[in-house]
Amino acid sequence: MYSRAYGGRELNFEASGGLINASLVMQDRETSSYWPLMSGKSLAGEYEGTPLEELPTGEKVRWREWKAAHPDTLVLSVNGRQHAGDAYASYWTDPDGFSGFTAEDDRLETKTPIYAFRSGDVSYAVELAKVSGGHSFDADGKQIFLYRKPNDPLFASTAAYMTSGAGFVERDGIWVHVDSGATFDDASGEFTGAAPGEIERLPGFDTFWYNWSLTNPDTELLE
Repeated sequence: MYSRAYGGRELNFEASGGLINASLVMQDRETSSYWPLMSGKSLAGEYEGTPLEELPTGEKVRWREWKAAHPDTLVLSVNGRQHAGDAYASYWTDPDGFSGFTAEDDRLETKTPIYAFRSGDVSYAVELAKVSGGHSFDADGKQIFLYRKPNDPLFASTAAYMTSGAGFVERDGIWVHVDSGATFDDASGEFTGAAPGEIERLPGFDTFWYNWSLTNPDTELLE
């Protein structure tokens, strides 16, 4: 998720109709600048070269789960149209990417599910399978914590946090932020007991290896 505020303006984004390396390119109506989702900055237009400001607030859940938590939710639809079945069923099972795209970086298979993020000028990625039940990493001097439930479906959001200091450790099956003693609640996907600013959400993407690596070829893999 990205901010709409740039240069004192609030921009309105829409799909440009174009793709780069099989990933969506957005366009804002105010300046006609182009914003590839996987590159981190505007490609062309008035804001060419402007970094995207990531907001760590996106959440992917099933409709039934969202509806149970937010029963008054309104649904934005186009003429009430509904798709029958899973329109992406063949995409999930195909080992190649969209329109036959494949990863050029063979450290991972093309459709390996990953969590990817940037820290400073460095791009990172980690296989989703490696953060099942939680895992901590050091990236660019920052302590990173990534968590997925063991049975999470592919589309579920990865809980991602960062901190300075001693980082995160697992004690008796519970993940703990060492400096504050805050504990991670796997049901809510949040830490409880930390002071504001001690633990921050880490912006990033749940995506496939080819989507990320084709645009970010210098990505470091976290192990």
